Amino acid sequence: MSRWGPYGTRPLIVLCLVGLVDAFDRGVVPAVIEAIQRDLGFSDFEGGLLNTALIVAALVLAVPGGLIADRTDRRYLMGGVLLVWSLATGLAGAAQSFWQLFAVRAALGAGDAINDPAAQSLVADYYPVEVRGRAYGWQRVVPTVGIGVGTALGGGIYALAGWRVAVISIGVPGILVALLVRRLPLPTRGQSDGAADAVRLGTWSSVKATLSVPSLRILLLATAFLNGILTALGFWGIAYHVRASGLSEESAPALAGGVILLGAVAGGIVGGLATDRIRGTVKGAPMLLAGVVTGLGAIVLFVSFLDGIPVYAVRLPLQMLGVALIVACLPPITVITAEVVPPALRGTSFGLVKLFANVLAAVAPPLIGAIADTHRVRIHTGAVKGDLGLAFRIVTPTILIGSLFLLYGRRHLDADIAKALAASD
Repeated sequence: MSRWGPYGTRPLIVLCLVGLVDAFDRGVVPAVIEAIQRDLGFSDFEGGLLNTALIVAALVLAVPGGLIADRTDRRYLMGGVLLVWSLATGLAGAAQSFWQLFAVRAALGAGDAINDPAAQSLVADYYPVEVRGRAYGWQRVVPTVGIGVGTALGGGIYALAGWRVAVISIGVPGILVALLVRRLPLPTRGQSDGAADAVRLGTWSSVKATLSVPSLRILLLATAFLNGILTALGFWGIAYHVRASGLSEESAPALAGGVILLGAVAGGIVGGLATDRIRGTVKGAPMLLAGVVTGLGAIVLFVSFLDGIPVYAVRLPLQMLGVALIVACLPPITVITAEVVPPALRGTSFGLVKLFANVLAAVAPPLIGAIADTHRVRIHTGAVKGDLGLAFRIVTPTILIGSLFLLYGRRHLDADIAKALAASD
């Protein structure tokens, strides 16, 4: 038997591909946002609302998506969603106005909200505790990798054929991945924990039972702060380097995408390995790990946005390190989400985390844009633009709030995991 368990690495590879293609759109649009703004004519604040469209859909559908994942065949659920997602990307590339693009991006956000809880609950059923941190390390890192790849590809295709072709082209891989997902084996819920396939609770009972877990409630608050700021950084990062670092619209997507890609891969892999290695060594080890790396990441990212620092020697390396530290928190956070509830509630648990993670994420990108609009600066091209550096310096320190929540919540973690295991027997 493989050290990954009876299913081997095939399910993990396919589920990673789901996260990869889901994230492409979140990379390609920021890569070409300046061109879209010129074509459709909208402000930085409205540009931030394009990301809010994704998030509002997640707010509405995250919990229902988790509940559905606890009650249906998750393979067919994700396959169908991916097919619809691929169609929606084509419509995005054909948009003729800001509000048309806004509406289509809301549909794209709905797909991610449904797929995420299903995929994450499947990982826990495919892989035993001993390697679960590493499995989640790969599964959680690929959306960030997808953003980086989408950014680089979007910038390259934009340079050759324009922003519309760049947006439309990212939908093709979704069709192929949908076929792969539908052919995966179906594990019993709780199989890797030695639990029986438990009887599912009613809708309200599932939500109530999940919210009764102390460490999960604290995790929900922490992820709200973490994901809110990270979403804003991811959306406006390319435009920031065009305006503040002196990079061209053609070179910034590939360069910034490479920084995100390398930092995310390193952070995800190391975070997953560290999660498995430190289990049982200290109280609430996964939550302690998540709290420490996010706090360090916030400090590093803040410094990287200071004006006047060398771009290639200081700013970009610091941003790579900051991304690595922040992404390193995702494997332990995902392990916590899976293990503090019984297997029959994992979809609901991930749905609630998705909901809270998007509360501030819906506000942060337009907030960054609004702050930037209040202070205009002349950039290297001679154009007058909003000061995104100022906006980032104001909001980045709020990541520390999420870090403090995680450090506080670790005292409940071990007891909550033991209670969930007892409830599964």
